[in-house]
Amino acid sequence: MNASAVDRSPARQRWGVMFLTLFVGLMAGGPQAWAKREKVVIPEGGISTDSLLIVDCLLPPQIRQMGEGFTYLAARKPIRTSAKDCAIRGGEYVAYDRANYGTALKAWLPAAKEGDANAMNYVGEIYEKGLGTDPDFAAALQWYRKSAEKGNSTAMINLGSLYERGEGVARDMVQAMNWYRKASGLTESTLEVTTEAEQAQRKADAEELERLRVETTTLKGDLAAAREQLKSRQAAVAQAEAEVARLKQQAAGLAAASQQAKAAQARIAELEQTLETQRVDLAMAKATTDSKLAQLGVDLGKRGPAPKGTAPQISVISPKLSLTRAGVLAAPLLAAVPTYQVIGRVYPAEGLRTLKINDRDVSAEIDEDGIFEANIPVLASDTAVEIQAVTEDGMSTVENFVLTMAEQNAGQADKRAVSGMFKRRMRSDLGNFHALVIGNAGYTGFAPLQTPVNDAQALSKVLSERYGYKVQTLVNASRAQIIQALSEYTTTLKNTDNLLIYFAGHGQLDAAGDGHWIPVEGQKGAPATWVSNKVVTDFVGAMQAKHVMVVADSCYSGAIGGSAIRPLPVDAKEEDLLFISRVKARTVITSGGLEPVLDAEGGEHSIFASAFLRALRSNDTLSEGSRIFSDVRQQVGIRASALRVQQRPAYAALKFAGHEGSEFFFLPKDA
Repeated sequence: MNASAVDRSPARQRWGVMFLTLFVGLMAGGPQAWAKREKVVIPEGGISTDSLLIVDCLLPPQIRQMGEGFTYLAARKPIRTSAKDCAIRGGEYVAYDRANYGTALKAWLPAAKEGDANAMNYVGEIYEKGLGTDPDFAAALQWYRKSAEKGNSTAMINLGSLYERGEGVARDMVQAMNWYRKASGLTESTLEVTTEAEQAQRKADAEELERLRVETTTLKGDLAAAREQLKSRQAAVAQAEAEVARLKQQAAGLAAASQQAKAAQARIAELEQTLETQRVDLAMAKATTDSKLAQLGVDLGKRGPAPKGTAPQISVISPKLSLTRAGVLAAPLLAAVPTYQVIGRVYPAEGLRTLKINDRDVSAEIDEDGIFEANIPVLASDTAVEIQAVTEDGMSTVENFVLTMAEQNAGQADKRAVSGMFKRRMRSDLGNFHALVIGNAGYTGFAPLQTPVNDAQALSKVLSERYGYKVQTLVNASRAQIIQALSEYTTTLKNTDNLLIYFAGHGQLDAAGDGHWIPVEGQKGAPATWVSNKVVTDFVGAMQAKHVMVVADSCYSGAIGGSAIRPLPVDAKEEDLLFISRVKARTVITSGGLEPVLDAEGGEHSIFASAFLRALRSNDTLSEGSRIFSDVRQQVGIRASALRVQQRPAYAALKFAGHEGSEFFFLPKDA
């Protein structure tokens, strides 16, 4: 029947409306509407925490009218929203903790097949996540590509990530970078290349260290030769002195006028003249030796025995050490080498019980001037070196430093130079900044922590006073408080807002290897009492904010990250910075990878928090997250290595949260 033949009688229209109403009611409830539902009991005046979690919601079909009397049902629309909002809007969803691969695909696959680019990307993410099954990277790649070809920038990032990791496709960094570049909307290739300024400085420092190492080795060889010459001349002088003494004794027993006495006196005079020359040569040899020792940095005033009770003194001759911003002595290495020769001196050299370098006793190898050397195995990351000297009377001294790889651990990254007018423009364009700062320390189900509350309070102050953030601080927060705070930001933030989320506290991995933040009442072995990384990511993905950065200082925090972010060049053009700042960013800095991290070894703050605070306080210009992170990584890496622990912070895109290739920007309000 065609439209012109439709019966438009009032009775028929009333039956149509009744039918549509009944159909919509059934569809809104879905299959669950036909079965008995489990009743959820909510405390009077309260809100169920689970109702705030983000779910895949399938909205009921809309009734649409075409012309004057023809009505029809539009396709059901999938969205990502809270369970509460989905219920209010009459949508169909599966409870957060019961959702799986099948239920998620049911919501998004029909729209994806109809050509919805956003739905295509979500289907790709469902296949990549697995959701209770093994990930299907090949299927994810196909859906990401379809979405990316329709212009979806988040799908471009996801597609680039698969190429970068080589999952579902052969690893191809060129393709990865092309998709990342396309997602950002920039065509200038300089913005896709890691800045070389910091690397160049690191290489220069390491080259200088290598030059000094070669010079030290040469000096040490010269010193050995000078010592041999000194010993030879000392022996010659001693021999001549002995001969003179013998002849004098012989001459004393002879008559002064005798021929033998005269011959002896002549020989004595000859030997004394030779001896004088040898003594001059000996003095010169000693001066040469002292000069070589001085060039090596040896304090010539500290020789011979020392008074009883004197603590030993250790000086490192090679490598040349410098104090880092992390408060640790370090030396950058030019290239990856299996071993590095450390040369040093201990005073006094006599009366030592032991001299250990990284627990290996080298006391038998100390020379007469207290100089020692040892070949240290170099690790792939930073290598801690500990030298300990103990005297026979129990006095001890320890010297610590770190051998660092030049390309990984140099000084602070170069500051970005931008005009004052551009800063004012960026400040206006970036919009408003908010922060949710959480510090959990007073645990009952886990060991209490020392620093998270101090960390949170100090960070809140810096963000508020130095950067002008509107800060919400939660101390010893419960699961409900954390989820409610995150949920509120999904409804209150606009696309002109920016949000930094900071968590300091315990972290855990569950049996599936997924990371979690531990609220203050969290219990061991009970993931239902924790806040999963997925929950945090879902909330961030549902936010309208332009830029969101998560900063996690907890054990196993690295589980939340995705692909690494390439820093923007320090000389990037101002118009390019402005352009990319308008692109959505979802990034994360974690205090470590998939390993425990240090709590109180940095003083009143954790090592990570101390470095993060120092980086924020020292920043006095426009800096993106990668530049702040570079400073943090350098400080944390060196401090952790000095303590002989592995802790490597990471900076990455927040996976499955809608990252489109931009950065999180830091701009002090007085800059």
